[in-house]
Order: sequence, then structure tokens, then C-alpha cells
Amino acid sequence: MYARSSDTDPIAEVVLRTEDDFLAIGCQEIRLPFGRVLRDPAHPLIYDVNCIRAVVGRPSLDELWEGFRLVGGGRSMRYQRLVSRDPETIAWLDDLLLPRGFTRQVCVAMANRGEPAEAPVPRGYEIHLVDRDDEDLLARVCASQDAVRRKEPWYAEVVSTQMDEMALRQMRLGGAEFLAAVTRRGTVAGSLLLYCQEGVGFIADVGTVPSHRRKGIASALVAAATAVARQKGCHLVALTARRDEPPRRIYERLHFQVVGESVDWVRPS
Repeated sequence: MYARSSDTDPIAEVVLRTEDDFLAIGCQEIRLPFGRVLRDPAHPLIYDVNCIRAVVGRPSLDELWEGFRLVGGGRSMRYQRLVSRDPETIAWLDDLLLPRGFTRQVCVAMANRGEPAEAPVPRGYEIHLVDRDDEDLLARVCASQDAVRRKEPWYAEVVSTQMDEMALRQMRLGGAEFLAAVTRRGTVAGSLLLYCQEGVGFIADVGTVPSHRRKGIASALVAAATAVARQKGCHLVALTARRDEPPRRIYERLHFQVVGESVDWVRPS
């Protein structure tokens, strides 16, 4: 059973639960009365999966600390992180965690329920649905993802490597697929992951290599992924984005609408 939110839009609930299920692929999972603990001992530096997700209710500090202990499996972690999409829980956790050194970030759940928008593929590029057995192209996709991450304040090579390993596992175990924008010379300029489950297509890890930005590559990739998801029978295509950052505007132009929000709190352990 899933812990249920008190007042979350049903579509947002579907989107955010699909995201949780996508991240949980290959992880150890412990169900608590107030949320889902995800553990990934093979990739301990990735806080998207080594955390407590879908938190609901009013867990006490002692309950949260026990949850963090379960996340670490007895080992210290780089971060303590938890995520909630329930409005009442968010207010409770703000009061509980912000005075204790946690920072918060708001993400929006976005959904496309109509016809996929068209976004032309920029001249000189092609969109490829990457074959799981094409090791050469997969290696180039991972290199492009690393180039995208290098601008992030948290970047470290070992973290980026673990993220690549997790994405390949999501392909192998969960059926996720990479779409890549490739130049005529074979350079991967951008990519994303598409995960389809129970009629929902979830788009993750959209990224364009810095030297190829401002050409419409991200728009072309998301539009192509939306079309692929529709071909696979998905009635809903979704993604999440940071509420106040520019990529959200790209998705809105592609007919993705905000259907809900989630908040995550994090602090160094």
C-alpha cells in the first residue's frame, strides 16, 4: 500500500508516483507508515534515490531520524533528504526541518494530455531512439550527460559515473529508453530518458551539452519522446522540473501543464 496524500490533484499524484517508481528501479525499498525509504547501496552518492520519498502525515523527528538510519543502512550518508507532495505535510515539515538546517526546493509536476506539440529538429541533428545493445552510442550518451552535469554545484566525477550506472540499470531492469540528439559527425548533443508504465510516459534527465544549447535541441527531444510515448499507448506524458528555472518554460511551450508540486528538503549529514 502507498501512503496517501490528503489534498493532491489526482493527475499530480499519478505523475509523482510514476517518478518515484522510476527512481526505485533496482533499489532496495522499505515502506514506512509515512513514506517510502529508497536505498541504493551500489550508488550511495545519489541523493535522488537514497532518501525518504512520498512523505505524508506528521512524522516526528525521531521517526524521521530512524528513516534516515534505514536509508544509510548503518552507514553515514552525504545528505539527508526527504520529499513530499502533500500540502498539509509540506507545512508540517517546513516548521520541523527549516529551523534545523535543511534547505528546501520546489519542483512542479507537468503533464501533457493532448496531442504532442511539434518541435522541429534543428538542422544538422537527428533524434535517435537508442538501442539497448548499441554500446558505442550509449557510451557517447553517458559522456554527453556528464558534460551537462559539470555545471552543477554538486558535480563530482564519481557521482556522475554512479548516475550513468543508475540510468543504464533503469534501461535494463525497467525498460526505460534513451533518446539522443546526434550530429552528422556522430556527436551526442543532448539526450533524455523515457520510462513508460501503465499508460504513463515519464521523461527524465533532459540535458543539452553546453556547446549545443539555444538551438532547440531540448524541445525537439521532449517532443520526440512525447510522440514515442503516445505510440506505446501512453495516454499521459509527464515530467518534473524545478519550479523557478528556465526549462519549465520550454515544457510549457510543448503543451505541458503544471498539475502539482513537490517539495524536497536536504542538508549535509
